[in-house]
Amino acid sequence: MISVDNIGIVLSQSSWYRQGLRDHPKHVLGSVRCDDGFFSSIWIPMGTPTGNVQVVFVDGDAFDPIAVVLELLNHLPIPHIAIEANPSTGLVALPSWFWIDGYDGTVIGSSDSLGGITVDVEVEPLHYRWSFGDGTTTETTSLGQRYPDESDIQHVYEQSSLVAGGAYTVTVEVAFAVQYRVNGGVWASLDPITRSFSNDYPVQQLQSVLVGQRP
Repeated sequence: MISVDNIGIVLSQSSWYRQGLRDHPKHVLGSVRCDDGFFSSIWIPMGTPTGNVQVVFVDGDAFDPIAVVLELLNHLPIPHIAIEANPSTGLVALPSWFWIDGYDGTVIGSSDSLGGITVDVEVEPLHYRWSFGDGTTTETTSLGQRYPDESDIQHVYEQSSLVAGGAYTVTVEVAFAVQYRVNGGVWASLDPITRSFSNDYPVQQLQSVLVGQRP
């Protein structure tokens, strides 16, 4: 059975779909479903009768779920992560506490459908790589703890941020594990993806001031 498909929003914006339109002028994307359970999507000429027809596959014409997975990853609703700190302005030689705000570490998912084919994608954080702007880095699996709780993500600066132009750039790079499935089947893994978020963090140095005694 062959039928013309309604295209999902993500797929209609994908480079794979746009390139397919360029490579197959006067064609539409359709689904093929066979009695034995086989399904795929192919480019078919406009005006081709739908229903029970014979289909001959040519390499490169079949639907590639990985192409949809990559487009879904590009449009994942990953929230903007804010880097928070206590104190709001750091002090040299005293620990600054950091934590992530705006994301709780839960699984993020998305999906898109093409006729009889539905592709689901999920990502889950593996670890967080912190860079404190002074050449120091650390890797954690923790989001840190919001003040007034003591965060397990701490850093002690040895110099004021004047050496960095007024503020250190604190960055957290989140590595996400990626998995996908087609039509509710078995989940398969892909290489992790990363997303980076930054914030400026000023650090001051306290100076002792001698005060003369009154006469």
